Amino acid sequence: ILRWNGTAWQRVSSPGAANGFLVGVAAVSAGSAWAVGDSDANTLILRWNGTAWKQVSSPAPAEGSILYGVAAASAHSAWAVGGADIKDLIVRWNGTGWKRVHSPGPAVRDVLNCVAAISARSAWAVGDARHSASSVLTLIVRWNGKAWKQVPCPSPAGRDVLSGVAALSARSAWAVGATFTGPFGSPGKARTLIV
Repeated sequence: ILRWNGTAWQRVSSPGAANGFLVGVAAVSAGSAWAVGDSDANTLILRWNGTAWKQVSSPAPAEGSILYGVAAASAHSAWAVGGADIKDLIVRWNGTGWKRVHSPGPAVRDVLNCVAAISARSAWAVGDARHSASSVLTLIVRWNGKAWKQVPCPSPAGRDVLSGVAALSARSAWAVGATFTGPFGSPGKARTLIV
């Protein structure tokens, strides 16, 4: 973990999770931040309390669970997304603990790669839904304050993934990723995708 102090990046001590790998980070303030990833094929969540990073208990519904993205609307409201074995995973911080929340992911194999929180009542998460070896479609889900709902989105090649999302308001958001024009995942066969 590295931290910018206004002048330079400095390494900060982090909890020694076995085989830990951090993928996403979000900060609410100088004294409150989250980092997510996985440790030995289970979800990993770390919390910055203004002084040190501490590991926090996190839901790990299946072996192979990983969290790819985290977003915080406040110190009492945060989201983390990823995948559990072959199904997408959404967990929510309610101010006291992380709890798994139902996801409307449509496919047998889907994953959420990134999440953006506007407020406790509004958030977006993006990823991909693999319907078959040759059919991978973009996946966007939206938190409306009560539940996550899938939202229609472009998937121009039928082999597309979304890896990032940013939102300014309930009416203004961007999602980015790649569309594959050759065999899925083949090197040099991807083009940028913005929706």
